[in-house]
Amino acid sequence: MKAPIENGWLLTGSHPGFWEFGRSMELGTELKGLIPWIPAKVPGSVHYDLYESGYLPDPYWGLNSQACEWVNDRNWLYRNAFIADERWRGRKVRLVCEGIDYSAKLRLNGEPLGEHRGMFTPAEFDLTDRLRWGESNDLLIGIDVTPEGVPQLGYTNQVNHLKSRFGYKWDFCPRLQNMGLWKPVYLCINGSSRFNDVHWKTSLNEDGAEGLVTVVLDNEKGGQGSVITNLYAPDGSLCSSRTTQVHLSPGLQIIEQRLNIAHPELWYPNGYGNQPLYRLVTEVRLDGQPYAEPSDDRELTVGIRTLAFKQNPDSPYDSLAYTVIVNDRPVYLKGWNWVPVDQLYGRERREQYEHLIRLAKEANVNLLRVWGGGLIERELFYELCDRSGILIWQEMMQSSSGFNNEPSADAAFLHKLQQTMRFVIREKRNHPSLAIWCGGNELTEGGHLQDRLVPLTDNHPNLRMLRDLVADLDGERLFLPSSSSGPVFFLEQQHAGQGLSYDVHGPWKYAGDVDHYTLYNGSDALLHSEYGADGFASMESLKRFLPEDELTTMSDPSPTWLHHGYEYWNMDEQLERLFGPGCTLEEKVRLSQWLQAESIGYAVESNRRRAPQCSGSILWQMNEPFPNVSCTSAVDYYGLPKPAYFRTALAQRPIHPSAQFDKLAYTRGESFQARLFICADHPDDADAQLSWTICNKAGETLLKGETERFPMKELVTACGSINWSIPDDYQEAFRLDLKLRTVGNGEIENHYLFACKSDEPAAAPLQTLRPFL
Repeated sequence: MKAPIENGWLLTGSHPGFWEFGRSMELGTELKGLIPWIPAKVPGSVHYDLYESGYLPDPYWGLNSQACEWVNDRNWLYRNAFIADERWRGRKVRLVCEGIDYSAKLRLNGEPLGEHRGMFTPAEFDLTDRLRWGESNDLLIGIDVTPEGVPQLGYTNQVNHLKSRFGYKWDFCPRLQNMGLWKPVYLCINGSSRFNDVHWKTSLNEDGAEGLVTVVLDNEKGGQGSVITNLYAPDGSLCSSRTTQVHLSPGLQIIEQRLNIAHPELWYPNGYGNQPLYRLVTEVRLDGQPYAEPSDDRELTVGIRTLAFKQNPDSPYDSLAYTVIVNDRPVYLKGWNWVPVDQLYGRERREQYEHLIRLAKEANVNLLRVWGGGLIERELFYELCDRSGILIWQEMMQSSSGFNNEPSADAAFLHKLQQTMRFVIREKRNHPSLAIWCGGNELTEGGHLQDRLVPLTDNHPNLRMLRDLVADLDGERLFLPSSSSGPVFFLEQQHAGQGLSYDVHGPWKYAGDVDHYTLYNGSDALLHSEYGADGFASMESLKRFLPEDELTTMSDPSPTWLHHGYEYWNMDEQLERLFGPGCTLEEKVRLSQWLQAESIGYAVESNRRRAPQCSGSILWQMNEPFPNVSCTSAVDYYGLPKPAYFRTALAQRPIHPSAQFDKLAYTRGESFQARLFICADHPDDADAQLSWTICNKAGETLLKGETERFPMKELVTACGSINWSIPDDYQEAFRLDLKLRTVGNGEIENHYLFACKSDEPAAAPLQTLRPFL
């Protein structure tokens, strides 16, 4: 049984260590701390509590986050009280703090309880013999100074703790580290036998499905008892049950139960089927127990599905198994990279999580890669992905740092990493959405200053340890040592067609009106797990964090613009080179957003046209934790989708017509050529016909045609080409419209814009698109 400690939290601050001494050394008087006690939220964030009480400015406005950095150099004290219920006598009472960010000392009724270090493992303390029964018990949690960390540009081998990296400064956020109690705090009450772990696995057979429940009991003493497990179907009815009589032995004890499930409802990824979820309730009861309640119980939400992985068709012999297979059906991965929802991630922000996962589902996404510089997410994220059919690629809190990208192999760090990830794997492995574990983001031999980046393999001791841990605890999931996983790191034109691009990263910017299309048309990557392009936030969003006098174009970006992403994602030179000079801020927003949508839309289509040789692509990035002027996010901090979001959703439809072409800008008299394709997630024998039209800005038809009717029997169907000689007197942009007619799906459209540029070499190639946009 859990008794949450939710309300009544108070917060104050102290200079490091002062609160432990308590009194002035000179005068002997009580030290009052930095501020009076203020209301606090748990789960929550120290910074945000201070902001809501008027002690900090809004961290997201202007340059204000710089005025908040001092908070991490102080101790912060959480205080609350609870009544120890007399009905709990004779049972074990433990305090559980699920997420202390990052380390703390705890006291109960003025006496030390202990210390804890690590934000991804819970702090647990036995209170049974310390409680004042029937009375109020005072709990004090002193959060330590935030440990120094390594920002985006630094040395990965110097990272010696597992606090989330992005808060130390990344290209999409400033230096602002969350601290506090970022997950729930509660009392756990149970008898002498309690669950150490409950693990659910499923398999399919001719009679339906079988669920294997592996229970680990922690017994304080011996005796007789029973483990009772009930499985409830998605409609709430009991569909399977098992009771096992056990002789309880002191210490840890493993019990296995097999549940037969007739007519199982299978869980599928988004776009491949439904996501029925079952409720698994397990309890342990002791013979002769005087309590009505079980000694302990555990409830899980689970799914029934099988998971497998295989190499892509015609891939090199030494490539990894990038093709994901759910219930014997290969799944083409349509993904986004996921970063924390908020810089101050201690705030729960349930509505924002629900909003973003809903957007992902509506964009036909079936996988989110939880980036290694962010979080092992809160439980809500995994529950939402379970319900939405979104597979999860979870990285293990390690990331590149530029100057050195190899994770530490120090014995003390490896021990800490192993203990943390052992808990995390056991905590998350029951989610049907979880598909892939990965050792970290962009881990390579050496750093960016080297001539060639070589992705690390599981020969590295750090990654080998994680590989073995996954094999031991969660063998049905794929383990990838790093993303990318080589043998080359980047998607580069020089590697096209050489069979070296297995899982690759980049680029993160539109590569140009010719080079962008050459790059993606020539790709032979088996998996493209991180790439994207930048674009401005909307004017509506810019007004929410920029002072009014900075809502304008400028010769040099202001410190505020640089602070909000423009240090990295400065688009001034690129926009002027492509579209010409003289853009207002409103035009910059519009042009940059279109460019971002065009860049990633074409890339998504290109990767998809190579299925199944390419097993999927995962865009960087869906969301952002801090409001940015410009960023590679498709949805801004305030939850507003950019045009790139809608263009990606379009390109990932179950059935999608697309065009392959060599460039975006043409000169008069030149030949425009395009090759036409249909991509279908679930090909069948249904007839289809594709028509196309080239028209000018006014919508007047310049050329049109259509294909013969054909069956969509393959994931990708080539269905013709276009060849149009641009008239010598044509001087404006033009549009290509595709219209697919299929039985049962109506008409499916897609559209492309092209520039007709001036003959002058110095002319901006996309200048004629500006009136269209």
